[in-house]
Amino acid sequence: MTSVLALAPAPAPALAAESGKIGSRAEDLARVVRDPRAVPDSFLLTTGMMEQEESYQWPPHSHDEHELIWSARGVVTIIVDGRMWSVLPGIGLWIPRGVVHEGHMDGGVASRVTLFTPEAWTRGWKGITAVRVNAAVQQLLVHLARTGMPAAERLRAQQVCIDMLEPVGYGSISVPIPSDPRIRELVDSVLKDPSDDRSLEQWARRLNLSSRTITRTFGAEVAMSFTHWRRLVRMRSAHGLLSQGLSVGAVGRKVGYGTTSAFVAAFRKVVGRTPGELISAS
Repeated sequence: MTSVLALAPAPAPALAAESGKIGSRAEDLARVVRDPRAVPDSFLLTTGMMEQEESYQWPPHSHDEHELIWSARGVVTIIVDGRMWSVLPGIGLWIPRGVVHEGHMDGGVASRVTLFTPEAWTRGWKGITAVRVNAAVQQLLVHLARTGMPAAERLRAQQVCIDMLEPVGYGSISVPIPSDPRIRELVDSVLKDPSDDRSLEQWARRLNLSSRTITRTFGAEVAMSFTHWRRLVRMRSAHGLLSQGLSVGAVGRKVGYGTTSAFVAAFRKVVGRTPGELISAS
């Protein structure tokens, strides 16, 4: 069962002609993926919300408007430019217009998509950017969607939302995805289960390849070793689990670490801070 609540500018006498760009059904949200423009004329942004009980996948697509994907609950996975990103509560992913991307989310996740008029965009971000979407911005975007107001007031509030968005250097973990078909089984297995602890030699036997071939393939595809890549996958998964409120020890076990101290050390090496420090900064 899918429940979709679309948040185009709320109906008001002065805005009636601009509202309703995004409908209230799943097929209407899918139409927004296909349509070139969703932001009503003369406004700066519009936001759509999607919540459902079952998992959902977006096919590869792009927009003629800039897009910010954010989450109110749970983790949304986005694949863009050959990398996998985790969109967590409080940390969104800004995608420039025209960039092809795809994604998926598990059941129970509350995903949000805000589209921006590119002609009025003033932040100057050129590429994929992890962005802090704090509670105030989230509440204001929802308020704008549900509350009628004069056009001038709406534009000022929309600009405040844009001004409050800030890029973040931490809190975002992206994982490059090797595309060589010879190691596809390995890649898919680790992405599905980051705790998979099979060694390079065990994978070599499984894939009927030499360890050296796998090592060279990872170096050519993602410029890192298999061990480094798997650690990155584990930290991306751990980040999402931490955002769901699991304890540091439980998260470490779920992503393949036998001790909490080993997990904390690996997390700090990748993210630049401990899991506890990351939770405190959220």
